[in-house]
Amino acid sequence: MAKGQRPLLPPDEIARLTQIAQSSAADPSAASLRQRAQAILQWHEGLSAGEVARRTTLSENQVRYLWKLYQQKGLDLFMVDAEPIKPTEAAPTATQQAAAVAATEAPGTVTLEQLYSEYKLDLPHAQHIATTALQLFEATQNLHRLPDSARQLVEASALLHDIAVTVDQVNHHSKGRDMILAQPIRGFSLDEQRIIAAATAFHRKKPRLDTDPAYNALPADLKRDALAISAILRVANGLDASQTHSTLIVGIETTTEEILVLVDGPNAPDDADRAQKLSDLWVKAFAVPLRITVAHTADVPLTDRVLPEPSPTLTPRVTVVTAGRAFALRTLDRVNALVTYLNADDLSVLPSLAREISRLSEAAGLADAPDFKREIGWMYEIINTAKLHATFIERLTNATEDSELLRKNAEQMISETRQALMQTLRGLEVKRYRALIADLRMVLTEDIDPNEKALLAYNVGSLLWEQLTELRTIMEFSNSVEEALEATRHLQDRLLAFRELLGAEVGQVLDMISPLESILNNIGTAQTVLSRLQPKQVQVKKGRKTVTEELELDPASQALRNTQAELINMMAESLPAVWNAVSSSLFRRAFALAIASA
Repeated sequence: MAKGQRPLLPPDEIARLTQIAQSSAADPSAASLRQRAQAILQWHEGLSAGEVARRTTLSENQVRYLWKLYQQKGLDLFMVDAEPIKPTEAAPTATQQAAAVAATEAPGTVTLEQLYSEYKLDLPHAQHIATTALQLFEATQNLHRLPDSARQLVEASALLHDIAVTVDQVNHHSKGRDMILAQPIRGFSLDEQRIIAAATAFHRKKPRLDTDPAYNALPADLKRDALAISAILRVANGLDASQTHSTLIVGIETTTEEILVLVDGPNAPDDADRAQKLSDLWVKAFAVPLRITVAHTADVPLTDRVLPEPSPTLTPRVTVVTAGRAFALRTLDRVNALVTYLNADDLSVLPSLAREISRLSEAAGLADAPDFKREIGWMYEIINTAKLHATFIERLTNATEDSELLRKNAEQMISETRQALMQTLRGLEVKRYRALIADLRMVLTEDIDPNEKALLAYNVGSLLWEQLTELRTIMEFSNSVEEALEATRHLQDRLLAFRELLGAEVGQVLDMISPLESILNNIGTAQTVLSRLQPKQVQVKKGRKTVTEELELDPASQALRNTQAELINMMAESLPAVWNAVSSSLFRRAFALAIASA
């Protein structure tokens, strides 16, 4: 066991996992269970996902997924009928899987190959979409938490999504769904066909979750899988909107604030723009925004697109103020990098920039530089307001894209909001911003008061437990999403600031907090959008009395209001389960052990 590491799992679980891990190698049926147990025990030892992956045949994403699954199911994960986690490189393709069981299927079924041939599918396009979708699936496995077996459904959905193009071009998404459901497909169960059919229906146009027959025929747990697979396919399809198969994903970066997808190719700008518009379902499915950007944006070097790591390097003897200053400097570098993108007219960085500026405010407090909070607040107000304007435009555009009448109705509102966005950004005075950055950097690098004796190692526990207690109090007794989000982010920021001194369990703690932060952020943003859509009140004279009446919203505003209310409901349904994970004994144990290692 690593030095300073204390048991993460209770002794009875360790004993059972050790027994499974040492079971007879002569029993092939137990191989998957042995592999799972070994990976979880190595997690208990404090190894990273990368280290575990190198010791097993699992991929790094599969290791993370396995750990999350164990947090949810515990030893129930080792039931005899549990589904094995197969190595990525050994997983069969959808076509291979279907062919492997073809001989055992009842007559009257159809193979994937027969469907390709009968409906003259554009296989180069379909295969390109499948490759792109599987890239997204693999890179975000820690986010979507789908079983590895779902990759066959992702691939099959990508291969069949255009099955009805030659039959009904205009409605090929809904016609394709009906064709997929029309007869059994070899190698897939009825529910799996429904998932493929739903993904086909949702790959373009506005998804109608409430009325789609394939989606609504699924049990609740599989609806979530269908939504996740549909979201992945929808983005992958957008990345070949040009039908040239030339736009390639060259990098995927995952953070707690967003998923950044870097693409390249001659048609990458247009394809990225289309895929970004189709990422609306992604936010509904995963709560974490997806940002798609071209790798070679003008005036922004590709090397600048990788942000500095948020957590600074620390030693056991540093003081709280020294650690705070190191964290503030890292955050300052991240803010500067994002402002570079913003200056290149990349407005998609606004959500990340707003988050980093709020983090800079917390870091300034830890760094004993409270005098800068006012200036940081000035910058945050501008960027956050601009972010909300940009979000309003994006969501109004998505809410009205399926109706020409609604699009026309929304044009003036979008134009006015875009003008307000540009006006807001003009308030970010270059001279004032540069002065803030220069002055703050100077304070953060000057000598610390020699009387500063508060060593971080002795104070990190109280700083973190205090923040966790505040979060629990707010979640249990407050109805304010804004307060809950602020408390969650403060805890995230402190964990990131002190990560170098904490135990390996801090990674597990952050993994469990991230979904909570994402859901609260999405609910808060949707509530802000709704607040801008309140019906106007007018004074009307009725006889001798003057009464207040509400005017009806215009159709475009009503459409946006409906989508935001639906998003809030969806996020609210997921919130209890996410909070229960943060309130669990496993979370508390990991949190305590991370601090104990400091």
